[in-house]
Amino acid sequence: MNINSTLNTHGRFGNHFFRNLAFHFIAKNNNLKFTYSYPDKFSQLGISLYKDGTNQYNDKIDIDDSNFFDFIKNDVKFNKNISIKDMYAQTSEFSTYIKNYIHEDEQKNKIIENNIFKNRYNNNNDVFLHIRMGDSIDKNPGFIYYDSILDKLSFDNGYISSDLLSHPMCSALINKYKLKPVLIQEVETIMFGSTCKYIVLSNGTFSWMIGLLAFYSSIYYPKVKNKWHGDIFVFSEWNEIDASTSVSPFPYHIALKFKQKYGTKY
Repeated sequence: MNINSTLNTHGRFGNHFFRNLAFHFIAKNNNLKFTYSYPDKFSQLGISLYKDGTNQYNDKIDIDDSNFFDFIKNDVKFNKNISIKDMYAQTSEFSTYIKNYIHEDEQKNKIIENNIFKNRYNNNNDVFLHIRMGDSIDKNPGFIYYDSILDKLSFDNGYISSDLLSHPMCSALINKYKLKPVLIQEVETIMFGSTCKYIVLSNGTFSWMIGLLAFYSSIYYPKVKNKWHGDIFVFSEWNEIDASTSVSPFPYHIALKFKQKYGTKY
């Protein structure tokens, strides 16, 4: 249980993105002194979190997934510290709230200005694939999903980023479409991916962030079959793709055995 801080809370950067923004709004509304996880990464992206608060109290109020958005949308003020329980803030309402905030001119312009690849915005005919595997390989939509989208797109350059690029499914996509691996830090990956004209996402919060910060792109994402995150893929302007005919990749060690025996299998 954390008090006025998201340090050491659960999940990877994508999970912290939602949680930090939730408490940015709540802390700002209450002028609370607050400490955030990954502050340098948010600063790199051009996203400012409220750090000017001075208030601290002896009493505390519990905030979790059941009530956090009520404090935000109703501008609730209280004279207490925040006690954070297990909370991910990944709801359809809050996802839309974040998008509206990030896409306001002031926020959007700061993010664009901070992007080291900003000259690529609205200035290329490239496609970017983000393939989340790692500990969620069974949730990945699979080869047919990615292949069906790429087959219909006309692009100049294709790029691919994954937490498991050596997986045979990634190798198959790289070979078929001459994709170029993107081997940079995660903030830079978000920056680069969000500038491409076409973006093909996996499920997951990190993929979602790439789409969120893509202001001029056509975005594709799979209809969720095996969800492990909240209801965050809810934007009507993004293209939901039915991946029901696609099959999740084999676990890495099994896929490698198939590759060694039969060629590229995934």
